[in-house]
Amino acid sequence: MKKFLLKIIWSILLVGACVFLLTGCDMLDFNKTGERRNPLTIKVEDFSVFLFESSEEIYRANVKSTAMWAGLKEQADKDPLYAAHYQWLYETYKSWDNNRKAQLHEIMLDYHPQPMAEKLIQAGKQDAGLDEIIEFMKVDRFYAKNRSTLTDFYSWYGKNYALPHYEQIVSALQQKVDLANGKVESYFDIVGFMEKETGIKLKQKPDALELLLNMRLIGASGFSRDKDSLYGIRWNDKPDKIWAIAFNEFSHPFFRTFTGSWSFKRLAGKLKKDDQLMDKYNEDVPYTWEGWIEGNLTEGFARYLTVRMGIAEDVGEGVFIFDREYAQALLDGYDPQRISLEDFTVQFLKQKYEI
Repeated sequence: MKKFLLKIIWSILLVGACVFLLTGCDMLDFNKTGERRNPLTIKVEDFSVFLFESSEEIYRANVKSTAMWAGLKEQADKDPLYAAHYQWLYETYKSWDNNRKAQLHEIMLDYHPQPMAEKLIQAGKQDAGLDEIIEFMKVDRFYAKNRSTLTDFYSWYGKNYALPHYEQIVSALQQKVDLANGKVESYFDIVGFMEKETGIKLKQKPDALELLLNMRLIGASGFSRDKDSLYGIRWNDKPDKIWAIAFNEFSHPFFRTFTGSWSFKRLAGKLKKDDQLMDKYNEDVPYTWEGWIEGNLTEGFARYLTVRMGIAEDVGEGVFIFDREYAQALLDGYDPQRISLEDFTVQFLKQKYEI
């Protein structure tokens, strides 16, 4: 009788384990179709984004920001692949008649390329072709103002200029994508890697991130798709920069396991005594003081990870105030087996700012 009961118990446990694996894997590593999920995607910018972004860049190069774009000529002269795109910005605009130039000017006064593309992305039309994009613009209320001008211009511009040029630059952009992806092993588990490097096991996995490589040297756009984030990556961003952006974005959930605590907020408040931190914050930082401190930390941690991965040789120059110093401190003395990320970070800030 005991043997019979043991068999039943083992059967129940086995079935339970199988159910856990089948259902749990959906939360951990696989989507509902059984395919492995990858929270990070590095890819060529979609045509739905390029259509609007490129028209705005043409406008900036020829009308709105001529001096700024003229300053890129020296870099274009050194880079044949970029030079072709740079030249296209000017040749395209010069070939238009006054009516088309006036249409572009009218559109750029009322619309920005980021929300025009984001509407498509949020509607599930990120990979749409030109005809589908135009049909969407004909009915969506976001494009109601100057709708006839928008659809007339972008159907003409898309067919004669944007799409042919996009098809020409895709291969060059794909080479950059392959170079960045080649810096890590196939099926690189970025969240698992960061859990190991931080010593923190996240209860909820981060939302997806897409990095969209484009031909621009000036300006970058960010988009949202439900809870997912998408960012434009400029032509001159090297693999270490691309991966630093990815690591930075995925670092926030790890740091927020402690940056939201009252003790850390009190510590962050004491950093306001530093003029350099405060001046930069007042100058152009678009989030809270605690978010500004967290931004320095995640940027530093991202640079630290690029070195740990062998993608970069060193932490490079700082982007904010103490991000480089924090990255170097991590490289010199951080070991998640010996000290928590929170304790190391608190010690770093207290020592640096003599708190």
